[in-house]
Amino acid sequence: MWHQVSYFQIINLNRDRFNIEFIFDAGVQMDQLEEAVKDFSDEYLLDQFTKHSEEYTPDALKLLGEEIERRKISSASEPEAGSGRKVRTGTLELDSEDFMKLDHYFTHTDVLLAVAMLRDNNLLFFIGNEASGDTIPLQSEASKRFTLHVHKSNLEEAHRLLDEHFDKADGLYQLRCSGARDRLKVFSFSDIRITDVEAKEKIEVVLSEDEKSVIIKYGNRLLSEADQIEEQQERVLFYYDCIEQVIESLESGKVLMMYRSDLLTILEILQVYCGEPDFPSDMDETISSLLGFFTEV
Repeated sequence: MWHQVSYFQIINLNRDRFNIEFIFDAGVQMDQLEEAVKDFSDEYLLDQFTKHSEEYTPDALKLLGEEIERRKISSASEPEAGSGRKVRTGTLELDSEDFMKLDHYFTHTDVLLAVAMLRDNNLLFFIGNEASGDTIPLQSEASKRFTLHVHKSNLEEAHRLLDEHFDKADGLYQLRCSGARDRLKVFSFSDIRITDVEAKEKIEVVLSEDEKSVIIKYGNRLLSEADQIEEQQERVLFYYDCIEQVIESLESGKVLMMYRSDLLTILEILQVYCGEPDFPSDMDETISSLLGFFTEV
């Protein structure tokens, strides 16, 4: 979702919760995307197009722009980097040429942290993945490098924010003193792609009885608190349907042979509760090991 690939995420805001639908093989199922976009409210459609454009592939973003023009709620067109086109939102006019590329790259995990910081401070920016090589089409998320392009009016503030939290080394912004829980909090389940081979592969996982006990405790909590958690944290639980099976495996006492989806289920359970004051600090190593299957830590 942060870069140009053949899939994208569509988020429909229903009355009481998010409804996430993943569409694969976009070229074949573009009609499904067109129908989904028609259900967006005017406010949400414009917000996604103007403030979250970096989360959509070019084809998906183009459809958003076409729907905006069809409804005549804006004169905006696709905000394609480097095109020189202008995007008008109310009285604010933006030119892509006014966005300055920061001089260091980000890893997949660190760019999510940086994006959260910039958004929280209402800075204008977009994400690029110019450092990713086209000669390696099947790169893992861990090997990809991303750039941030910040509007010139926000450039000084962006540098100040990033310099507070990141060091610069070897051409990269590297999060300063980042713990496993900090990385887990911004871990994006929607960005994880698992190949058919990886999906069928079982991995031997070694967990202590204490680690199992913590995961089981929080897993059972999540089963009973799912609706409340989704509402309070404004999130969707991607692996809710897998929680009971994972708990059964952990309670079985057998050697743990798990699919990657099982590991993601455990990560999601821990992500929900890792911000609580009494979350066990000795789970940090467990979190770091699990994250290592999917991204750099």
